Amino acid sequence: MAYLKKVVRTQHRVYVQRVKCWCYNHESIRGKRRVRKFATSESKAQRNKRAALNKRKYEIDNNFTQGDYWVTLTWSKDSVPETPLEAHKALMKMLTKISRVQKKKGIPLVYYVKTEAGENQRVHHHMFIKNNEEFISSLFELWKNNGKIKDFQEVYNMESGKLIQYFLNGGNHKELNFEKYSHSRNLKQPEVEIQIMPFESFRENPKPPKSAEENEEYIIQNLYNGYCDIDGFIYQEYEIVKKRKGVDADDCEMSEMWKNG
Repeated sequence: MAYLKKVVRTQHRVYVQRVKCWCYNHESIRGKRRVRKFATSESKAQRNKRAALNKRKYEIDNNFTQGDYWVTLTWSKDSVPETPLEAHKALMKMLTKISRVQKKKGIPLVYYVKTEAGENQRVHHHMFIKNNEEFISSLFELWKNNGKIKDFQEVYNMESGKLIQYFLNGGNHKELNFEKYSHSRNLKQPEVEIQIMPFESFRENPKPPKSAEENEEYIIQNLYNGYCDIDGFIYQEYEIVKKRKGVDADDCEMSEMWKNG
């Protein structure tokens, strides 16, 4: 028996997934996608949802950092579209318009947006924006006819991962019934490595690698040991984070903007 090891390296951390399996042929794991013959089962749908969530997490962590911007857009009562999907399309149409203008000037536009709505929560949008003053100026000018720009703030910390979790998990809005993501096409994809590892090297409590620098060390965060929904094999997921010795990686002041939702 062996296990499949997937390592995703972003600018802030390393994500590791391990799954015990019977697969030894690397090509058999990454073969061509077959034609769907049956409806997707509930367990498979949950697994796909988790994979999509992880992919978004990797992309955000690899493209945004301190000095970029976090923005929340809200709609006024008179301007809000009939459905959340229409609101999302309206925002994307606006972003496309700005992007075309900036492309002619040779200015790249990098963003990640999420539209949220719920029974007791009017549709609104959260955005990560790569530091771009001209884009932000255009966004303010165009959006003022639709509603307000709230929570406009420079990102002060991405290393803790808390802001990404807030973005992906809906913050304090537990009643969300609509979520849709979009992003610019020029995102930098993280480095991904997949290996077939011997069974004997699998550990329930993995050890972090040693740092070459004296004042820094690597730590393990968000360790999860469980079972896959479909095949029943043991599944493990964790993150490797570099931190300065004596400083807690989670010891950072949370912005009231996203701490309180």
